[in-house]
Amino acid sequence: MTSSNHTQNGSGERRDTDIARALDAGEIQAYFLPKVDLRSARVVGVEALARWVHPTTGVISAQAFMDLVTDGGHERALTERVIEYSTRAAGDWWRSGLGLQLSLNLPLGAVTPDWNLPELVSDALAASGLPGEALEFEVTEDGLLVNPEMAADLLGELDQLGATISIDDFGTGYFSLRQLKRLPIDELKLDRSLVSGLNDEENRSIVRSAIHLAHQMSIQVVAEGVETETAWRQLRSMGCERAQGHLIAEPLPAREVPAWLASWNQRARELSSSRRMRRTATAQQRREATAA
Repeated sequence: MTSSNHTQNGSGERRDTDIARALDAGEIQAYFLPKVDLRSARVVGVEALARWVHPTTGVISAQAFMDLVTDGGHERALTERVIEYSTRAAGDWWRSGLGLQLSLNLPLGAVTPDWNLPELVSDALAASGLPGEALEFEVTEDGLLVNPEMAADLLGELDQLGATISIDDFGTGYFSLRQLKRLPIDELKLDRSLVSGLNDEENRSIVRSAIHLAHQMSIQVVAEGVETETAWRQLRSMGCERAQGHLIAEPLPAREVPAWLASWNQRARELSSSRRMRRTATAQQRREATAA
């Protein structure tokens, strides 16, 4: 073993210790990414995303530390922390009249028979005062393929609690829509790589087909990574129901969600107004063409 390897391992051990300490100190928190209805622009829910609020570095996104979490065996502790933190925040919103659905990412690769996740979720619901239908669990295609039988059993138990189930990052793995029929899936989230390529006709055809097939199975569709009004309009015209992305908002700390909702309502009215203006202009152009 070289000295450089010693250095890398030592650094890794220190960072792993930092993650464990951050979890114990409550520095790992949930930030919330809004989800909106593409037709009405109404906010229908938020997705809880792990953030490390570091005392010196500031807010660190999950992508920057998830490898450390996984390699250090902290996925279970992180998931429990996010569930506890986010259900408590969502419970406060519900009591204040903001009935937002809360989406939680579920690492199926970390699920083992000794982890009674449904009991943990049930306890979190009781502690927060949230109804079961206020929760949604997002699982990835790859996660479903790790242990399909265990995944099906777990999703079935969560479904019985009233939670809805969503397939996250759809289009990046090898899970087929045919396989979805065997699971209690309510929602499919199109990966941002598909959404960002809507200017390409072939990509649009893939997105359109995925939306159509999902609807054939009564599964609603959410687009991830919506960054332009053009993408918003394209997805809405294809029948996609909901969207997330920079056009709408960046992930927000819990304390900022109520104020953002108030400001978004004004933005939603502007989007709705611009759509009405375009429809009016199109109708006028058709009338003029007919008269000519």
